[in-house]
Amino acid sequence: MSIISCDMREGRSDEQKRKLATGLIEAVRRATNEPISELFLVIREGRGINFVEAGEHLPDFVPGNLNDGALLENLPRRR
Repeated sequence: MSIISCDMREGRSDEQKRKLATGLIEAVRRATNEPISELFLVIREGRGINFVEAGEHLPDFVPGNLNDGALLENLPRRR
């Protein structure tokens, strides 16, 4: 069984997380040819302060970030 781990800042809607989960699982399924029954995904959320990029703590997530829509639109869809 493959375990997919996704860490992200808290603040996204349940619908956004469902779309993200569907896309990530589908991408791994396509890459590995593993059946969906053998894929397990964990989404962990935390405040921005818990994420550090280039030595800088990130701010808390703000809904409506311009990158979110593009990211979700470009994830593979389940066939």
